[in-house]
Amino acid sequence: MKKPNPSHEVMKPYKGKQTMHQSKSAREERRWQKPLEYARHVMEDTAARVDASRRLFPYRFLRGDCHAHTQHSDGIGTVAEMAEMVRAAGLDFQYITDHWGLTQTPECKQHGLWVGQEPGTEYHHLGILGLRSTFEPERNLLADYARVKQMKGVPFIPHPAGWWPRKVYTAAQRQALFTLPAPFLMEIINGANMIGKAFDYTDEAAVEVWDELLTAGRQVHAMGNTDSHSPHGIGTVWNGVWASRCDEATILKRLQAGRMFVSEGPLLHLTVGSTGMGSRVKDRRQAGPVKLTVVDSRGLLRVRLVADGRVRRTWHMDGEPVMKQSLTLPRYARTYIRIEAIAIDGKRGYTNPVYLGRP
Repeated sequence: MKKPNPSHEVMKPYKGKQTMHQSKSAREERRWQKPLEYARHVMEDTAARVDASRRLFPYRFLRGDCHAHTQHSDGIGTVAEMAEMVRAAGLDFQYITDHWGLTQTPECKQHGLWVGQEPGTEYHHLGILGLRSTFEPERNLLADYARVKQMKGVPFIPHPAGWWPRKVYTAAQRQALFTLPAPFLMEIINGANMIGKAFDYTDEAAVEVWDELLTAGRQVHAMGNTDSHSPHGIGTVWNGVWASRCDEATILKRLQAGRMFVSEGPLLHLTVGSTGMGSRVKDRRQAGPVKLTVVDSRGLLRVRLVADGRVRRTWHMDGEPVMKQSLTLPRYARTYIRIEAIAIDGKRGYTNPVYLGRP
């Protein structure tokens, strides 16, 4: 009869399998590669979920992320590692918006990624797409924003209320958004430092700011970007862009027009008559019916209609994967209407608004 080993000893055949007894290089590779492998599995599952939802959704769109970082600024992943996760997530396009310059450009071209940048300016960071030269800010929000536009770049406001876990913007920073010339692009979901999901309390605050701006009559097109500083976060949130061609010029044109929805999972479509998301119904007497379609192959929990800063109607879906509705444009909707959805696992989606009345 074998004597039991003392409690502090491992069974003899398995000592060599303990990670702590492996070489330092093997341990370090495992500490990086295993979490990356797990994140890849999550994103492959999300891609499969979206593919299944597409088969139930009658509208064509392209998926992409406009905000991420690599070792060329303060990220920890290489461009190649980011590109590998983009493929796993099934994204159609990905911008690498490193801080402080465009040294990522050659590698991005090699791996099929698009190049942007994110300098800091007064009150906020400034996301920039479509520029081929390094933008050096003057640290004046309005002046820097205007100069990006003059240079034919596409500016957007990242994380307008802060980012997880502890960065919360001040009232002055939020108020600065009201000085920007409309229309402008602004993130309502920013997945910084998140893995597997993106939405957190700072995004809840960003949605509140968005509704405040919209209710005040401002035309603000919503974006959803990961702000990923590692490959592990790629694919947690994305923009569903109404475009049939995946070239940068087409995507930028659609983004600037607000022709997209923001999602962690659900697919959403909204029209008022022939007017789609990002556009304006100028004469409500001529407006057709409000039509909405929301799909999530994993099942929807609820869908809500928001108008002028308030939830006006809620549909409880109890796990049904498809929701279609047609209704008359409500009288209480004066400035805009939008649709938001939550799936049974908590993942969220938002349409851009259909704007109402003259600006």
